[in-house]
Amino acid sequence: MKQRITNYTVIINKEQRTGSKQKCFSAFVPTLGIATDADTLEQVQKRVERLIQFHIDSLAQEGEQIPVEEKSLLVARSEALIPENAQITPN
Repeated sequence: MKQRITNYTVIINKEQRTGSKQKCFSAFVPTLGIATDADTLEQVQKRVERLIQFHIDSLAQEGEQIPVEEKSLLVARSEALIPENAQITPN
């Protein structure tokens, strides 16, 4: 059986857990529409890798198509001007 290796873009954010002041990291994989979180960066990286593999395996087992990213995918940041009187929330 021929296997294919592909890469997925993972967006990791440092956040606060809902309802508490505890810091955490969240990871989101846009192409697959999956997310997870953990207390540390290392933990969230391991969790998202396992989640990606679990999700792909589940799709394959169910006979569903597996989304893969285009090689021409571009990840960029964009600047925005925040008005002087706006309240901001630091991360």
